[in-house]
Amino acid sequence: MVVFLILVIIVFVIGSMKFLFEKELGEFHFFSIGHFFVLFYSYITVLLGFSLIYTVCEMGSIPVLSGGFEHEGHYFYTLFNSMYFSAATLFSVGYGDMYPVGIGKLFATFEAFIGYIMPAIFVMRTVTRT
Repeated sequence: MVVFLILVIIVFVIGSMKFLFEKELGEFHFFSIGHFFVLFYSYITVLLGFSLIYTVCEMGSIPVLSGGFEHEGHYFYTLFNSMYFSAATLFSVGYGDMYPVGIGKLFATFEAFIGYIMPAIFVMRTVTRT
């Protein structure tokens, strides 16, 4: 069941990324509020998607995060910590109070990579004609 939920979440995250990469951002490709909302939507989707992956794994007894879990087993506390870790990873802050373990290292690496390439792709799509 955990694997199925993770696969569903990954499909939604990829769908969000596809929206950012393939969406025609306007005739003149200059920055606008609409372009900002496309980027914002993509960031929120990726952040929530990865935080749900971390939460599903933690609640399914697959350890992916270490540190910061004083109330283990409580769903909302686990979700809050997962969202915090996901945001710190996506935006390249990485405070160090929580860190990935096991398969979580792979998820965190992939999320950090997405966090680095999203602004570059957004700028490239905004200033160039396709």
